[in-house]
Amino acid sequence: PASRTVGGLLGRSTSYSVTISSIGGFTGQVTLSVSGLPNGATGSFTPNPATASSTLSVTTGLVTLPGTYTLTITGVSGALTHTTTVELVVNLLTLF
Repeated sequence: PASRTVGGLLGRSTSYSVTISSIGGFTGQVTLSVSGLPNGATGSFTPNPATASSTLSVTTGLVTLPGTYTLTITGVSGALTHTTTVELVVNLLTLF
């Protein structure tokens, strides 16, 4: 997915599916990382390293401000590196 929206309260989370595609017969494990997370947010991959797919879970923190953030996902295997971007939208949670 290109974009995910999450409410801006501590502990709110969303996830992204990450697919690892083979090019030229590549079958190795890929170690994944994420950068560009807003202040107070955390990101983790399950599994990591991965060979075919992984799930990135992003959780907001108490100080995470509303906004649109571009997250960069990086996959590394030996000397090979590939990056892609996704969008995280943090909204204020409105209570009625």
